[in-house]
Amino acid sequence: MIIPRDKNPQLNRLLNPNLNRQINPILNRNINPILNRNINPILNRNINPVLNRNINPVLNRNINPVLNRNINPVLNRNINPKLNRNINPNINYNFNGYFRFDRNLQVTHFIVVVDRNIFQIFDFNLNNSAFAVGHMQGGFIIFDLSNQYISHYESDSQNGFNEFDRNNNWIGIIK
Repeated sequence: MIIPRDKNPQLNRLLNPNLNRQINPILNRNINPILNRNINPILNRNINPVLNRNINPVLNRNINPVLNRNINPVLNRNINPKLNRNINPNINYNFNGYFRFDRNLQVTHFIVVVDRNIFQIFDFNLNNSAFAVGHMQGGFIIFDLSNQYISHYESDSQNGFNEFDRNNNWIGIIK
């Protein structure tokens, strides 16, 4: 797997939150959900899937991959990296989606953009592991394949996201 320089925080200091304070939620309060209630699902009901049925796949069939074949990679070959080499970063070095890195900047997953409101998340064995639903603050709520809310992506103020767990602990970056 070759991560392009423009998406690799190990090679590009502008993408590295350890070197760029603008994208580091510990150093930039505007992108930290603990300090900014607008991007905190615990405090903002508009981005809380328990309280907002529009972003809850259990209550909204349009964003539920089991009920909507257009966003289900098993049923839609266009968003299945096993069947569509254009979205398989293992063989397409011009992959146009995102990569998820842990806090140690190790790549863990890749993300296929289904549309502006839905992402599908895969491991590098091409197994679908989660999906993301856009919320009205420009971030995404992440669900496992059982429709359980597991984390959220919030803008890093530049061209990526920071990932936070349900308690708003910073756990990864998306580039």
